[in-house]
Amino acid sequence: MKNTANMRWEFQIVVSMCMGYAMLMLCRTVVGVAGPAMLLDPELALDTASFGAILGWGTAGNLTGKLTNGVLADKIGGTKIFIAAIAMAAITTIVFGTLSSNTAFFALYFLTIFAKSAGWPSMANIIRVWFTHAKHGRVWGFIATSSRISSVATTLLLSSLLLVMTWRGLFFIAGAIALLSAIILPRYLKKSWQETGELSDESEQTVDELSAWFKSHPLNGVGALGAILVFIKSPRFWLISLGISSLAVLFEFQVFIPIYLSQTFSLAPAQAGMASAAFPLGCLVAVFSAGFIYDRLSSKNVIFVFGATLVVAILCLLSLYFLGTIEWNADLELVLTIVLIFLFGLAISPSYYIPMSVFSINFGGKHCGLLVGLIDALAYFGAMIFDFVGGEVANKDGGWQNFILILIVTSIVSTVIMVSFLYLEYTKSSLKKES
Repeated sequence: MKNTANMRWEFQIVVSMCMGYAMLMLCRTVVGVAGPAMLLDPELALDTASFGAILGWGTAGNLTGKLTNGVLADKIGGTKIFIAAIAMAAITTIVFGTLSSNTAFFALYFLTIFAKSAGWPSMANIIRVWFTHAKHGRVWGFIATSSRISSVATTLLLSSLLLVMTWRGLFFIAGAIALLSAIILPRYLKKSWQETGELSDESEQTVDELSAWFKSHPLNGVGALGAILVFIKSPRFWLISLGISSLAVLFEFQVFIPIYLSQTFSLAPAQAGMASAAFPLGCLVAVFSAGFIYDRLSSKNVIFVFGATLVVAILCLLSLYFLGTIEWNADLELVLTIVLIFLFGLAISPSYYIPMSVFSINFGGKHCGLLVGLIDALAYFGAMIFDFVGGEVANKDGGWQNFILILIVTSIVSTVIMVSFLYLEYTKSSLKKES
């Protein structure tokens, strides 16, 4: 019974984080789904380039938020920042649905994604105080899975609603659901084991393990500035930052997919939105098992498994580029494109979610939120540049082929960098075992 009680609390915390992050993903996904309908709205002065600028300003909000929200989560507490972020994202999403000018879209999407950026640093702090190192991979896997489930579900749901309502209605519904969750979640998402009441023997053991790890961590007595100096002196920090930066660019393809499919295959906005669900569905299939696999693989095997998935991503993009150079049956080409987008999402998501998340807690300790924020800030800086450039490139005649070519080069770079990082992690763990 004691073991059951311990598992019940851990399960409740994981589910609460999954639900909360799903709301943040909902507020982000709605823009991509509504994109084709917004471009067709005669009341708006939007084209593919200006829509890319909206995404770029959102990514700027992500970058800014990562530099501030990680520090706030470390100091104020992951739970408080997490709940506040959901509430803010909900409100700005609702307001976004009332706007008509490009400048207003830029500002509100900046604020929405600024709030969304608090999710990962906040959860890193929540996981740090609730779970031992042996469970980090599977917990992050569950959370990543929830983000993918929500992305698939919301993409299909919002695309279906787009058949019977305007794009503005999508923002109102998404914001209202997220706001309701922000009101309910504090009841279930506790700040620490101590808030659960009387602890079982296993809970006491978990708290003791976490306390011992915290006290022995090299950054325990170091301030935020000192921690930053430690981070920037580490080759592993720069490798994972550059690796995640290139993967973030690849992930930005997701918000362009509805427009890409709509313009390439002349699909209606709702149809393009539904077809774009292939990407988050591929991510879902991958991250559902990636966390468990990561915990069970040796550091050496992680290099081969995660490196192989990134090679698959390169092949998917090369195939998409090839499809655009030849004349195929249109229906067959659409099916093949959707399958390749599915496989692409499946291939890049494990490397994007798991290694950085586990590394940040282990290396960052009590400054894990700060470390996550710094890595993500660098990542979203690259993604922000891609949003602006990618939108401009795709807006030209035949631009989608050049758009995919940019992704191919980025995918090759990300594979080289991530394999290098994982190899360095392997050598580090080997030295620890020898000592």
